[in-house]
Amino acid sequence: MRCRRFQSVILATVLLAWAAVPGAAADNPACAPGPLKLASFNIQFLGSSAKRDNDGLADLVKDQDIVLVQELVAPPFAGSFPPNPDGTVDPYRPDPQAAAFFEAMRRRGFSWTMSEEDTGTGDQIHVNSNATEWWVAFYKPQAALPATDLPGGFLAVDRSNHPDYERVPFAFPFRSCSGALDFVLVSVHLEPDANPAGRERRRHEIASIAKWIASQAGKPERDYLIVGDTNIQDCGELAEATPPGYRSLNSTCVPTNTNVNGPKPYDHVLYRPAATDREIDQSFGFKVVGLVEAMRGRWSEVGTGPYPGGPQPEYDHNAFRQVYSDHSPVLFQMVITGADDD
Repeated sequence: MRCRRFQSVILATVLLAWAAVPGAAADNPACAPGPLKLASFNIQFLGSSAKRDNDGLADLVKDQDIVLVQELVAPPFAGSFPPNPDGTVDPYRPDPQAAAFFEAMRRRGFSWTMSEEDTGTGDQIHVNSNATEWWVAFYKPQAALPATDLPGGFLAVDRSNHPDYERVPFAFPFRSCSGALDFVLVSVHLEPDANPAGRERRRHEIASIAKWIASQAGKPERDYLIVGDTNIQDCGELAEATPPGYRSLNSTCVPTNTNVNGPKPYDHVLYRPAATDREIDQSFGFKVVGLVEAMRGRWSEVGTGPYPGGPQPEYDHNAFRQVYSDHSPVLFQMVITGADDD
């Protein structure tokens, strides 16, 4: 385990040397109150494939107000890691493939906030590879802004080989532009193995997140949502892994991955009905935007050869996920019901 003695930055809203990224933090347009449209999207190994159709992926979520993305494997722009125990500071190694996706999102009106460093399952972090991941939330300033007065940031100080997490989750606090709704989104990417040990590890990870949320009880926020790639395999595991007092918006275990040869309900939104039931748009529910079908029409513009997202047995999983992903984006909405109850 890589020990860290520095004080964690609560939320990296400075956004990686902003002054060097024209337009990255655009002037805030006028507030457009209304239901908040949220998405979670695991884009496998984002920042590692030169084949990625960044514009196609960005178009798919362009109408959302907040988009959590998992599996960003490299920083998009220049910056510095938090200080080492000896006081030295190491620079990021910005990745042009990651930057290309961020630029595609910027062109569609998004700003973003992200973790100050990466996190992973091994002892070594600060590596530009799929061994570690960065957390990022894209948002439309006319709808919501980061709420830096609320709990946020990594759920643990040590971000490598953590006993409670495969990848230490990151909490993103947001407030609607009107100020009438605030909440904290805990972005996750849990243990992937399907064996019994993997199931137990995921159950422990979710329980540890719930414990962290419970530890915030004395602070002025009640609306915490666990969002992202849980790697839950089926409804049986969901029932076992869901902490007391929580519920999943994907309670029927709708598949969220792209692999037609093994559909799985990997992505979930877990919340506490006692605290957040009114703020969740139950009529909208939980929707999966089928990535395979959504990208089919673009292939003639960006691809060569047969579309890798064909039906069985033509589906080419490795080719498809390099250009797009192995997950579909999932959507939900939050509503303003009056004065915020916390």
